[in-house]
Amino acid sequence: MKNKSNSIRKTIIKMITKSKSSHIWSALSAVDILNVIYNKFIKKEEKLILSKWHAWSSLYATLAEYWKIDKEELINTYCQNWSNFWWHITYWSTKWINASAWSLWHWLPIWCWFALSNKKVNTFVITWDWELNEWSNWEAVMFAYHNKLSNLIWIIDNNKQQSFWNSSDTIKIHDLYNILKSFWWFVQDIDWHNLEEIENAINNKSNTLPNVIIANTIKWKWISYMEDNVEFHYKFPNEEQYNLAIKELSN
Repeated sequence: MKNKSNSIRKTIIKMITKSKSSHIWSALSAVDILNVIYNKFIKKEEKLILSKWHAWSSLYATLAEYWKIDKEELINTYCQNWSNFWWHITYWSTKWINASAWSLWHWLPIWCWFALSNKKVNTFVITWDWELNEWSNWEAVMFAYHNKLSNLIWIIDNNKQQSFWNSSDTIKIHDLYNILKSFWWFVQDIDWHNLEEIENAINNKSNTLPNVIIANTIKWKWISYMEDNVEFHYKFPNEEQYNLAIKELSN
């Protein structure tokens, strides 16, 4: 599993460096959870939406790792004219996803309706902490408990950063764990970069309450010069940085 995560990270680095695109920083904090979900939990019926739209390259790369899309085509055409692999992933160009990415930060409420439509199927939604600034998500929190959506598994990428500043500088949320418990959700707090913790948390889901996993992350974990380096929210690696990242992920 660790080797697969590193392989997905390498694919992302290659995609973004070649296309000279952005948000490499956000993509890498999402890799481990996507790896675990696709390796262990996603079957034909289960649904997943990555509401954290800046990180769509991580979902593309994960799908390529699991043979859903062609990895070489992805690396060579990502964000290029007429490519199937756009910066914002789309339902009509990539059949392995359940929805397009254009409605930013509103996928928890939308995915509640998927969960309500079939309570026998697990429904995964991955957001980041910044999305909690949007009131529609708190409406969804109340809706999910009212409808006992225990098949809903909400995972918060709690990297505590937005663009060039800290999330708390926009709206500070004190004690997220107990706030979500007060809404009668089943809450777990984990290290997102620990593959075993991720798997155990999903297996430990409640069968009576909606589920939320607060996944504490570091943006661009595993790449020494990128960890918590805000300039890489929009920047792509130069040749020297690209070679160093590939080398570090190969050790």
